[in-house]
Amino acid sequence: MGEQPVLTDGTVRLRPVDPVNDAELAWPWYQDLVVLWGSENTREPFGGDRVQRMSEALSARGEAFIVEVRESGGFRAVGDASLLPDALPIVIGDASWRGRGLGRRVLLLLIARARALGWPELMAHCIYDDNVPSRRLFEGCGFRPVDRGVDGGCPCTRYRLSLRPDDGPAFSTAGREQSTMGG
Repeated sequence: MGEQPVLTDGTVRLRPVDPVNDAELAWPWYQDLVVLWGSENTREPFGGDRVQRMSEALSARGEAFIVEVRESGGFRAVGDASLLPDALPIVIGDASWRGRGLGRRVLLLLIARARALGWPELMAHCIYDDNVPSRRLFEGCGFRPVDRGVDGGCPCTRYRLSLRPDDGPAFSTAGREQSTMGG
């Protein structure tokens, strides 16, 4: 994919993940049962080596990022996200940042990046039915369900967002919906 940039909206920053050095940073997020069940369909905490292998695998398939938020004194890491051809995993590992619109800001940055890369669409693979916050996030940013399945015994839905200007709603990186609905 070439050089991976830092993405930011001024408050949220997505910086490229360093799988070796960031594994220790991300490890606590993958001890959290909310994260494990919502994103990984497991209640088994990850070891540091598994977090590193996951980051390496995501980086090899697309662009993997550490999610940081501006706080007094600079930026603080609170999660991770990836831009992949068939998936958009977003983890807000710091529970104090969940439910505050951070996931939406991250998703809008990923959408803008995909557009800049010329991608025709984005797919969110297997959002579990009981992961209501993620379903609301993707649906609220214009993703539409395309099919259903089962992953590890849990029902899930795959979502799609067209990035073609004449094919549905478009969102700016500022998070304001722009109506471009066709006939």
